[in-house]
Amino acid sequence: MGSWQDSGFYAGVEVIGIFLIANLVTAFLLLTLIGAPLGLLGLFAVMNEWAQGRQPEFFRVYFGAIRRHWRSALALGFIDLAGFGLIFFNLSVFPAMPSQNFLAILSLTMTFSIGAVLLMANFYAWSIVSLLDLPLRGVIKLSLLLTLSHPLRSLFITLAALIPLLASLALPIAFLLILSLSVSAYIAARGVWRVLRVHFAREELAELMTDVIE
Repeated sequence: MGSWQDSGFYAGVEVIGIFLIANLVTAFLLLTLIGAPLGLLGLFAVMNEWAQGRQPEFFRVYFGAIRRHWRSALALGFIDLAGFGLIFFNLSVFPAMPSQNFLAILSLTMTFSIGAVLLMANFYAWSIVSLLDLPLRGVIKLSLLLTLSHPLRSLFITLAALIPLLASLALPIAFLLILSLSVSAYIAARGVWRVLRVHFAREELAELMTDVIE
């Protein structure tokens, strides 16, 4: 009979440990404006490994992604801050506008549509920025391309990834600190990886992956 290390017990404990540590470190980094995009970058880097069926080494993958792509992560975080900030500003203005005004209704519809596309593209972007060695412009372009080319898949990924985060609002804060961030990132990374495999031929995807810095 094999020892407990030879069984799946040790591997399971290691997976759970990495999962919890990634969540805690990311939650800590999210408390600061500069640390937030770096935390998301590291978290998605770890979850991308699992999405492809590999067991990540936490410190090498998490902080290695930050070391290589911190500039892209900070720029992407700034773009998100500006984009979502503008959307929230527009939404805050609508209550003061006449509800039956055609331009107001059209503007509200466009704001919601742009916000939905931006949200869906974000899950692609944060996964791709650590998955493929692309410049930020390439990350944004590919994220929008996948979002618009696979709208139903993108919507499903977004809704599924948001469920743990929304559930944490009704649960104790410990749920957010130890679980929900990692769950959401894993769902998104798994979905993005599947969309990439659907969108690109195996040879094209393999060519994109060959440029990733190990």
